Amino acid sequence: MSVYKLVENTNPILSVPIEKCSEGLDRNELKENLIETMKSSFGVGLSANQCGIMERAFIMYSDLKQKEIIGCFNPKIITYSKEKVLMDEGCLTYPGLWVKVLRAKDITCSYEDENGELNEVQMFGLEARIFQHEYDHMEGTNFTNHVSKLKLDMAKKRLAKVTKKSQKLVGS
Repeated sequence: MSVYKLVENTNPILSVPIEKCSEGLDRNELKENLIETMKSSFGVGLSANQCGIMERAFIMYSDLKQKEIIGCFNPKIITYSKEKVLMDEGCLTYPGLWVKVLRAKDITCSYEDENGELNEVQMFGLEARIFQHEYDHMEGTNFTNHVSKLKLDMAKKRLAKVTKKSQKLVGS
């Protein structure tokens, strides 16, 4: 198993919608490597393109309490609930940056697992949020596109302030 290096948030690979997984993809290997990378970064989900891999695939905790992780290949969101929830969201590609994002509370989605079997499931709460977040990566967008420029700039300033303060603490 390998731990991938995450691409910088300015990498153009993150802005390209990904059509579908390639034919000869070793799904088990990709899933295991994404899991190792996600765990080493203390994340709850990770898409292949965040690691520079142009495959329509991501992994995520499907049950945080039980620590169950699923691999989602060629994912689709079928329906979004009308009810929305505003919640802090971050991303491994944007370390330390947190913004409040409004997302559907529940979704119905489909994905193929590492064996190519199609799954159609309903997701609720945090798991639905994680799926939507990772799905955005497959569509060439990310959580920063869900907030105004003003809110994003404010969040970046907060991060810069915290970073500067922590550097002073470490340096003294």
